[in-house]
Amino acid sequence: MIVECDKYYMPRKNRVLLLPIQWREEFNISENDLLSVHKENNRIIITKKTPATGFTLKYVKMNKKGVITIPKIIDDELDCRLHQLYINQDEHSFLVVPVTQEKSSL
Repeated sequence: MIVECDKYYMPRKNRVLLLPIQWREEFNISENDLLSVHKENNRIIITKKTPATGFTLKYVKMNKKGVITIPKIIDDELDCRLHQLYINQDEHSFLVVPVTQEKSSL
């Protein structure tokens, strides 16, 4: 199930994103955990587990407030438009998707 959040991300701004505590707790993510971050089809996927091969992975550490920094190399590849945070409960992952993209393609 995909859950829409009221958190947004703007590429080429400050590159930080707050992951909601409810979902961090549900996915068993805590301070200093390494999260894998990769770009797939113009969206960012953030997860605690390592995804299937074929992606250029970057790892980020989450701070105690639940904030991560999106790697510059990934941020630079995104369209410079507003993105929204979604939760993929089935995959235990966070998705950062352009706002204009249709929800059916999540």
